Amino acid sequence: MPCNRRLIFVCYPDSDEPIGGVKQIYRQVEILHQSGKSAWVLHKEEGFRATWFKSQAPVINLESYLTMQPNAQTDLIVLPEGWLTTMPNYLAGIPKVIFNQNAFYSFGLDGICIPETIKLYKHPDIVGVVTVSEDNRALLIKGLGIPPERCHVVLNGIDTTLFYMPKKKAKNIIFLERKQADHARKVALMAQSREVFESYKFKELPQQNHAQIAMEMREALVFLSCGHPEGFGLPLAEALACGCLAVGYHGLGGRDFALPYMKSVEFGDLLEFINTLENSLVSFEQNPQAGLLLREQAALAIQAKYNLEAETKNCIKVWEELTLHCNQQDLTTNNRS
Repeated sequence: MPCNRRLIFVCYPDSDEPIGGVKQIYRQVEILHQSGKSAWVLHKEEGFRATWFKSQAPVINLESYLTMQPNAQTDLIVLPEGWLTTMPNYLAGIPKVIFNQNAFYSFGLDGICIPETIKLYKHPDIVGVVTVSEDNRALLIKGLGIPPERCHVVLNGIDTTLFYMPKKKAKNIIFLERKQADHARKVALMAQSREVFESYKFKELPQQNHAQIAMEMREALVFLSCGHPEGFGLPLAEALACGCLAVGYHGLGGRDFALPYMKSVEFGDLLEFINTLENSLVSFEQNPQAGLLLREQAALAIQAKYNLEAETKNCIKVWEELTLHCNQQDLTTNNRS
C-alpha cells in the first residue's frame, strides 16, 4: 500500500542553532519528499527554515498547514519526544508518531520525571514510535512497554563527501561546545602539565555549520567525546568516519557503533579521561601504523553502515510501515462502525 498520507514533522519552537535533532527531522522529510511522498517540516512562523545545513526539505508554517484542513484520514503528525505532554490536545484525533531522538529524555529534561510518561505513550492517537538507535529502542520497548512492532529505528546517514578520512592529520585535539564541554576543558587544563601534550593543540569548536564541523574533524587527529546521554551520538560517528582517534564517552546510544573503535571512558571520570587520552597518544606515537589501521577500520565500518543510501532505504521503509498501520487502523475502525 502506498504512503498516501501527509507526513507533518513538527519542528518548533523555531531555532536556527545547530541542533542535531532538527537536522534529522529535515533529513527525514527531504528523503520522503524526494521519493514522491507528501511530507513537510512544520515550523510556527511563516518564512522560517533552518539554514545551518543544506536541505531541500519542504517547509510549511502552522497557519498555512491549518488551512489545509488536517484530519485523521489524510494526515500523520510526527512529534518530538519533548511534546509528549502536549500531544493529547495537539490536533486531537489525528494519528501521531513520536520521533524520539533521545530515549533517555523520554521522562523529561533537567532532572524532571513525568509520572504519566508510560501512560501517555499508550494514548490512542499514538500509532508508533521512531527512534535513532537500537540502544534507545531497547529502552523504549523494555522500559516504556512500547510494542516492538510499533517501535522503529531510522538510520543517521553520514555524508561521506564531507566526513571522510584524509591522508594527513594535524595534531589537533577537538571537542564541541555542547554537552559536558566543561569535561573536555578540564582535560585540556590537566594536559598542560603532561609532556606528551606539548606538540598537540586543543581546540574547542563553537557552534558552526555542518561543512565547518566536517572540515575540523577531517583535520583533527583526536576527537574528545563528551556527549551523555545521547540517543545516537552523530558527532562521534562523524568523527570516527573522519578517521579521528575518539576518546571519551559513548553516550550510551553510541554503543550501537562506537565500540570497539573508540577509547571509552566512564562518564565523569576525569582522571581516567586524561590518562586514557595520554596513553592513546603515546601508543599512537610509538606505533603510528597500527593506530592508522585501527582508525581506517573504524572509518570504513561507520561509512558502510551509516551512509546516505542506507539511510534513504531505511527511512522510506519505516514511514511506509507506519502509514500502512494507520490505514489498517482506519479500516478496522470503519468496519466496526
